[in-house]
Amino acid sequence: MRLPTDIVDEIRRIVRGRVDVNVPLRRLTSFRIGGPADAVAEPADSQDLARLLRYLQDRNVSRMLLGAGTNVLFHDAGFRGVVIRMTLMKGFEVHSNSPEHALITVRAGTPLPSVVARACASGWTGLEPLWGIPGSFGGAVMTNAGAGGVCTGDFLEQVRLLSISGETLLVKRTDIKYGYRSVELPAGTVVVEGTLRLPKGHADTIEANLQRARTRRRTSQPYDGFSAGCVFRNPSQDRPAGAIIDRLGFKGLTVGGAEVSRIHANFIVNRGNASSSDVVELIAKIREGVREHENIDLELEIRIVGKEACDVY
Repeated sequence: MRLPTDIVDEIRRIVRGRVDVNVPLRRLTSFRIGGPADAVAEPADSQDLARLLRYLQDRNVSRMLLGAGTNVLFHDAGFRGVVIRMTLMKGFEVHSNSPEHALITVRAGTPLPSVVARACASGWTGLEPLWGIPGSFGGAVMTNAGAGGVCTGDFLEQVRLLSISGETLLVKRTDIKYGYRSVELPAGTVVVEGTLRLPKGHADTIEANLQRARTRRRTSQPYDGFSAGCVFRNPSQDRPAGAIIDRLGFKGLTVGGAEVSRIHANFIVNRGNASSSDVVELIAKIREGVREHENIDLELEIRIVGKEACDVY
């Protein structure tokens, strides 16, 4: 551990949730890769989080927000600073439930699959294509997670944020700018909760939509290894990254314990013993090949953290 003991003690005093030190980050990510974090803090609520953010800002301590860890690659050397997890900040509140629509507020740490499941069970439609997407609701908001032509931002009415100084901000739908797997929010802010407007649907239609989403995901994505979802953004709607990578023959390519999935070429799978450098080398090989043969610079969809972003892959 590299954080001074007095800082760790103060963090433990501030946070009513959980604080651990020297936490192997491989335990907290779907890639199952990553060395230790100096400390991992799990605030109990938004007040807890606000106090922690103010303290870390005042002491100039490095920090990063981590949802369910489903789209991140940590370096094997770990993370020097505090990783903040939102896992204890869960909740689902129904504000209105009319014959036309429902308004629900979801806290950032709530797993996205549980949001989809509850919405569908309650007869609210729209989120069915997101079935099977892992991660937290806050992470889905921050990345505008989507599938099947549907994005999280399609249903957001407003988002409640915290600034790095612990101040609360409420951003309305009209003030949010969305992009492909991205959203523009005030710099340095943290998603605390978001309010969704979901239309009412018919049970049979919702179930049919869910079945299509299940079939699509189960037949097109790997389930036999650890991964972080799609590695690269699609260059365009009609040129998906996976199809380009597949066409160039990268499926099955391995470096150490990392392999380009044989099911979906935009997935890199940890076969059980992959290092961050294995994954980064595969990323570099793919990007180089696509640049050479397609004149396209693939952009990452996953986030690389640590050792200066793995030496900029």
